[in-house]
Amino acid sequence: MIIEGILNLIKGALLWFINLIPAPESIEVSISGIANTFVEIVQGVAYILPIGDIMIMLGIWLAINTFTIGWRLIQRIWDALPFT
Repeated sequence: MIIEGILNLIKGALLWFINLIPAPESIEVSISGIANTFVEIVQGVAYILPIGDIMIMLGIWLAINTFTIGWRLIQRIWDALPFT
């Protein structure tokens, strides 16, 4: 009973905290504003590095991360199989 009361207090505090966060329906996101910000960042970086080099670096980074995720997924599936 004591532990249940303590857990109820913690749950009440967490629910109160979660209720402070606005509902997703009430948040308006301007896609054009996000896109404009992204384009401005790319244009700012383009003064220092050519866009082609940035795309090559981004592609290499994406390939390494995708390979790592795929390899770890294969390892987890292999470990989950019985008799391996």
